Amino acid sequence: MRKEFFAQTYFSLSVVMAMLMVAVEVTPWVAFLGMGMLIWKWGTEKYHWQGLSRRFTGFLSMLLLGQVLFQYRTIVGQEPSYTLLLGLSGLRVMDYSNDRDHKFVALLAFILISVKALFSIDIYWILPSAFAFWGIWYSLIPAHTPAKGRTLWKIFLLSVPFTVILFFAFPRVVIPWAMSRGSTYGQIGFTEDLNPGRVAEIAGSTQLAFRAKIDRLPLKESKDLYWRGSVLSASRGLVWRAIPTMPNSAETIRGRSTMPYEVAIEPTSQNFLFALEGTQVLSLEAGRVTSLNHSVFRTNRPIVATTVYQGWWGMHFRDTTEPTVADLKTPEFKGKVAEWLAEASKAGHTPEERLDQIKKLFVEKKFVYTLNPGTYGTNDLEEFLFERRKGFCEHFAGAYATLARGLGVPARVVVGYQGGRFNPLGNFWRIAQRDAHAWAEVYVDKTWQRVDPTSWVAPLRLVIGAEEFFSLSESDQEVFAKQIDWRPPSQDSMLWWDRVTFLMEDLNYRWSYFLMEFDRSSQDSFFALLGRYKLLSFAGVCFALLIFFFLVQNLFKTRVKISEEQEFLNEVQEWGLQHHIIRAPSEPPLQYFKRVENKFPELKEVLGKVARFYDLKVYAGQPGSDSAKALKQEWKSSITSINGRGSD
Repeated sequence: MRKEFFAQTYFSLSVVMAMLMVAVEVTPWVAFLGMGMLIWKWGTEKYHWQGLSRRFTGFLSMLLLGQVLFQYRTIVGQEPSYTLLLGLSGLRVMDYSNDRDHKFVALLAFILISVKALFSIDIYWILPSAFAFWGIWYSLIPAHTPAKGRTLWKIFLLSVPFTVILFFAFPRVVIPWAMSRGSTYGQIGFTEDLNPGRVAEIAGSTQLAFRAKIDRLPLKESKDLYWRGSVLSASRGLVWRAIPTMPNSAETIRGRSTMPYEVAIEPTSQNFLFALEGTQVLSLEAGRVTSLNHSVFRTNRPIVATTVYQGWWGMHFRDTTEPTVADLKTPEFKGKVAEWLAEASKAGHTPEERLDQIKKLFVEKKFVYTLNPGTYGTNDLEEFLFERRKGFCEHFAGAYATLARGLGVPARVVVGYQGGRFNPLGNFWRIAQRDAHAWAEVYVDKTWQRVDPTSWVAPLRLVIGAEEFFSLSESDQEVFAKQIDWRPPSQDSMLWWDRVTFLMEDLNYRWSYFLMEFDRSSQDSFFALLGRYKLLSFAGVCFALLIFFFLVQNLFKTRVKISEEQEFLNEVQEWGLQHHIIRAPSEPPLQYFKRVENKFPELKEVLGKVARFYDLKVYAGQPGSDSAKALKQEWKSSITSINGRGSD
């Protein structure tokens, strides 16, 4: 028998939900393919559009597999599996026409939900996943099954205890969501090179980078939070790159002067760890951290799962590493840049005075801070400083450090994140990719000191944070960039949408943190705790088993609803049995009532009413003239008086 996909409401909605959950994670072309197949299938069923033949969808499936292998070089990992499964699901929906197709599409939908759960631990995917899972299972229960929905809920309730037991007892050999993504497409990652436009590309994304709890630190404002990712020392004007360094051999002790903080970083498939400026030590609960020079930290393996690490921040920590020859190396200066450097060298005699000349240049020449400064040519530094004067933080940091070196002051560029958005409900900072930032450091007074040219061009960006700043129009950004006391209207009070957002972020953070924290060591600690309280643990297990068997017995116990007339018959039979008046299996109920009446004449009136009520309900199919409740009460009163006399 031919079946239509969208004629089955629960099933089709569940499959669409499963596909949408995966579609947000894949490249646009496969998302459009999957959704396009759904729309096409809907058109073929509702408006009789021409569908695709199975041979052609099979050919498209082979093309899909080839594209995945060409793009990712593998089918193992998050993005390759997402891409392949979503594309196949769309093509199989197009072929949907019979029971076999129904089961195959249901299997693909189950796999989509499972893969989503493996790679994403965000709490807001639980409800759509549960809805999709329920709808697919509902469609697989035979149509003749009574109370399909109730049966499914019973099975679900019984599965909850097993799920909890498996979560705590299943060996933590490999955490499922700590699997390779297969590629870094769509992920935001820093490199050891800084090209104009690179940080702006990162900052153009609103994706979460990491969360941080720094409540023990005296850093309370966005403008004070500088998260170091990499230090770049090789200069070519606006283009900078890192110079390979050896691990830091100096041993740093976590003393009383350091304060701990915690970071939960999202998967990046890279080994960068971001630390607050002033951090001396970073540590991972699982894995090893390599400390490089200049307070830069790396993991020994790529971060492919949400990872928690701790940092120790020192208020008085300073980087006193002496500069090398590389920290003064500059490209060849020509034209207006060379002329300006010559004039600035004459105007300043000390390093501080010469650096003030650079600040004066940025302040007086009315530079514009923008995410879209355009593309610069080969003579990028001169074009940026003296012609277009438009750039992002990377342009200002790279130009400042290059000019500082040209004036004889050791300098370098630091890339990372700046600021973040504070969640007052969860008491943590949310740092998004939009907070990506670059700044400079100069060696003055025997220490490396931070200089952020953005504070001269667009200080409002540092004060209110990137999320609020870039939500403004480009014209408003340009007008209010230097007005540090100005705030967007929505900043005057917390809007209801902000409260909802903060609440969801807090719940998601706590949920994710709980799942991440319960690793192999936590499981060992859990079992060790149970071992210390053996009697209590045994009693708890026994109690849990009793509850489970009670649920099984009651949830699946068949309850037959008894009619009112049958209740009367049962009560009369039970009372008659006590007085040795047994009804034969073939004896009609009205005849049995007569026998009881003959033995107990005092029950003639009430038994007559019972017989009349039974006759009307069973044989005439009409409601009795007497109230069932009143009649039942009269019957009980009559037999009570007889029982009180001790009659047989």
